[in-house]
Amino acid sequence: MVGERAGIATTRRGSAAALVAVLLLSYALAYLDRQIINLLVEPLKADLGVSDVEVSFLQGAAFVIFYTLCGLPIGFLVDRFPRRPIIFLGILIWSLFSAASGLAQSYDQLLLARFGVGAGEAALLPAAYSMIGDAVSREKLSRAISVFSLGAIAGGALALTVGGYLVKEASDLGGIILPLLGPVAPWQMVFLTIGAIGVPASFLIFLVPEPARKVAAGPRGDETGTASAHLAKHRRFYIFHIAGFSLMCLVMAGNAAWQPAYMQRAFGWNIAHVGAVLGAIHMAGGIAGMLGGGFLADYLQSRGYRDAHMRLYLFAMPVMAVAAVAAFSSGVLPVALVGLSILSVAGPFIAVAASGLALATPANRRGIATGIFLFSYNLLGFGAGPTLVAWISTHIAADGSAIGTALTLTFLGATPIIVLLFLLGLAPMRRAVEATEAAEAAAQASARPFGA
Repeated sequence: MVGERAGIATTRRGSAAALVAVLLLSYALAYLDRQIINLLVEPLKADLGVSDVEVSFLQGAAFVIFYTLCGLPIGFLVDRFPRRPIIFLGILIWSLFSAASGLAQSYDQLLLARFGVGAGEAALLPAAYSMIGDAVSREKLSRAISVFSLGAIAGGALALTVGGYLVKEASDLGGIILPLLGPVAPWQMVFLTIGAIGVPASFLIFLVPEPARKVAAGPRGDETGTASAHLAKHRRFYIFHIAGFSLMCLVMAGNAAWQPAYMQRAFGWNIAHVGAVLGAIHMAGGIAGMLGGGFLADYLQSRGYRDAHMRLYLFAMPVMAVAAVAAFSSGVLPVALVGLSILSVAGPFIAVAASGLALATPANRRGIATGIFLFSYNLLGFGAGPTLVAWISTHIAADGSAIGTALTLTFLGATPIIVLLFLLGLAPMRRAVEATEAAEAAAQASARPFGA
């Protein structure tokens, strides 16, 4: 319960590691389900007769609408109820709807299935961030969330490599006929396979214990009011943090959604080749970037930089914009691959964003704070990012040949705004982190026996 006092129980190191490992696997599965559609753009367009803009709704808005609608109430539940059953139900729901995507016979049916995938995935991050925040010390929080967030890298890379392999194998067979279902297209087989994996995987969360909750200082029974006052007092931090990282998500979600199609259209690669090469780049660069960002944020935090998490991307974002120009506008394959590699290292920012939010927020308000963050992050990022790129591309050239130009313009247009938001957010973040540290120190002191 929320009423458990700080200092009553601590999570053993082994239990914390096991918790992070199980949550990492769950996140990998979530990203596999979420991102697999990005590799299937061309088969979906051919079989369903849809445009780039219509596919972008499947990639973004269809998923995000229910993800964001469910995120806030789930964040409320996370702060009040056991989190393992919430994660279990979320994985089960998104896996069943992922399998349902493989049964879709029309664009509208696939759209409805993506709604369900989004609703299920909304359960994972608020509960996972809350559990990790309670299981790991503040000094190691950025690293722990970075390790957890490797699941997104692994899932995204698996979506490209495994998805490309499955499509190729199904296509080589010349058609698949399943019992009870009849003939299925290669892209349908991919969705059915991934959904089938998720159902048994949903039970893994019960292999680890529920960590004891930490709470902020304040008289017993007044933790909720104290924490809510913190959110209101430090609203400038939350505004700049959420706006800046949400706009980054818009840029990177558009990038992730259209990278495979760009490589196919610009360089004539087939799906299997795209999946193998981009999967390798994303896996290697993503691991380096995710872990490196977490360790660097913890290092700067230990050196007294209480704004480290914003400061990192204040400087990284301009580098990413230059890399995007190389990747999507050079037209030279080696240069494009270098640009994509830089983006894969600098782009995995969710761990830094999430750990910064956790360090600046009282423990018993992290669920709802994460829900608000993910509402904006996903609505603006995954909801608008893929469609914005498709819209720009279509208005430049209706045949889809301007995807690279659209990706470049998205980066160049968003970068100055993101830099300004983070610049304005540095001082508010320092104040919010220092206030949370002081509150947690006071809570630990009040929980000690007299004279201890």
